[in-house]
Amino acid sequence: MLMEHRSHIPKKLRDAFSKLHQLINQNKFIHGTLVYQKNTCGKKHCKCYNGQPHLSLYIRKSQDGKTRIKCVPKENWEEVKEMNLRYRQILTLLEQVSDYEWERLSL
Repeated sequence: MLMEHRSHIPKKLRDAFSKLHQLINQNKFIHGTLVYQKNTCGKKHCKCYNGQPHLSLYIRKSQDGKTRIKCVPKENWEEVKEMNLRYRQILTLLEQVSDYEWERLSL
């Protein structure tokens, strides 16, 4: 329908497509909101019993009208944070592409 030659696509948009391609090909991205929470386990000899709670990371998202929450194992915190950042970058790039197409419809 609205196909155009690559040379007619603005450089900023070509760069967005390139970055989008790179991010998607990494195959690791995740949708959700990262939430840190302080918890106590209740063991009398644990540091949390004396006022130093454990820190946990959860990822939360809404699906089919229900909120889903998963605890992220501590050894996966950095990986999940990077995956979530990648997801947000993908969304930003998709918005740039969509904005461009919206503008083209006005022509």
